[in-house]
Amino acid sequence: MSCADRYGVLVRTWRIARATGLMLRGLLIALFILDRPDVRLRNRHMQPWSAALLDAMDIGLDVHGELPDDDAPVFIAANHVSWLDIWVINAVCPTLFVAKSEIRGWPVFGWLAARVGTLFIERSRRADTRKVNDRIIARLAVSGERIAVFPEGTTTDGSVVRPFHSSLFQPAVGASARVHPVAIRYVDAQGERTDVSAYIDEMPLLASMWRIAGAHGLRAELYFLEPIEPDATGEDLDGQRADEGGATVAEGQRIRRRRLAALAQERVAAVVASPPRQHRK
Repeated sequence: MSCADRYGVLVRTWRIARATGLMLRGLLIALFILDRPDVRLRNRHMQPWSAALLDAMDIGLDVHGELPDDDAPVFIAANHVSWLDIWVINAVCPTLFVAKSEIRGWPVFGWLAARVGTLFIERSRRADTRKVNDRIIARLAVSGERIAVFPEGTTTDGSVVRPFHSSLFQPAVGASARVHPVAIRYVDAQGERTDVSAYIDEMPLLASMWRIAGAHGLRAELYFLEPIEPDATGEDLDGQRADEGGATVAEGQRIRRRRLAALAQERVAAVVASPPRQHRK
C-alpha cells in the first residue's frame, strides 16, 4: 500500500470514527431526551447534531433561499439523492420526515430515525398510506412542526428529478399547508456535480459511508425555493358538489395533489438541471 493509499484509509477511518461517535451521542439523546412530544426540544437538539455529523464527514453546506416560517404549517417536498439528505435538511431546518419503511431496518440510522418521530410508510399498501397521511395532517396542526417528504419515492444519482408521486401531497391538501419545494445537490471541490454521495443500486450503507468519507471537498447545496400557496392549484374544487355538475371532494383533492406535485417537481428539477456554478454564491 502506497503512502497516498494509507493516507486515504486513515482519513476515511478518522471521519467515520468521528461520525460513529456522534451517532452514539445521538442514540443517547434520542433515548433520554427525545422521547417527549416536544417539537422545539427535538429541533433544538437535531439541528446542531446534524450539522456536527456533516462536519465529522467533512461535508460543506451551502444554503440558498428563505427558510420556512415556523408559525404556519410547513410541508417540504425535496428530491432524494442520499441518506445524507435528511441530515443536510435537518442541519438548517429541523424537520419530521416521512420515509419508506425499509429505512427502519438500517443499522443505527433506522433506530435514530424512528426515535425522532420519522413516519414510516409502506407505499404499496393504500391503507397504510391513508393512515400515515392522517398522522401527518395531525402533526401539521402542531405549532412549529415541519413535515418533509421525498416524493420521487426513490433515490437518484442527483443529475435528474423523477416525477413526484402526487399521493404523498394529500396531507398538504388536507391541512391547507404551503408546499416548500427544496432542491438538493452535491458538488465536488471544483463546484461540479458529483454522484459520490448517491445512495443507489442496492449499495450497502457502510459502503456508501466509506465512499463519502473518502471524498475531498464534498459540498451539499440546499435550495429553499418559492413556496406554493394552498390556493395556487386552481379554483376551489373541494367546495363543489357532484350533483351541481362539479367535481366530487375526492376528485377535487386528487386534482390538487397532482397540481401540487407537478409544480413542486418543476421547480426542483429546474435547479437540479441547471449548471451547478450558476447557483453558487
